[in-house]
Amino acid sequence: MLELSYTAHDLAPFARGLGHVDADGAVLPPFAWDEERRLRLRARLDALFFILYGVIDRDDVRYIFSTFPIVEREETARWGRYRSRDLTLAWISALNAGQPHAEIDA
Repeated sequence: MLELSYTAHDLAPFARGLGHVDADGAVLPPFAWDEERRLRLRARLDALFFILYGVIDRDDVRYIFSTFPIVEREETARWGRYRSRDLTLAWISALNAGQPHAEIDA
């Protein structure tokens, strides 16, 4: 969550509050904006929230993602498929299998 949020220096107090500091207590620099990494981090967080709220049926997850048609259309145009949905489903499977550090290809 920190990496998705802390992308500008004006959020340094937020980063400090979350302990994102060096050994001397100075706030570390913001995270670089990396679309691919952000997509993967959001998918992993989405999977965690689906599991937290008990939404683990794949059809239910697909239905919820279908309620974001603009995102689906943009991702399908860019990558030929709905990547955030597919990554989230893969993360749900990995997390339910007890593999929180799995490498997910998508």
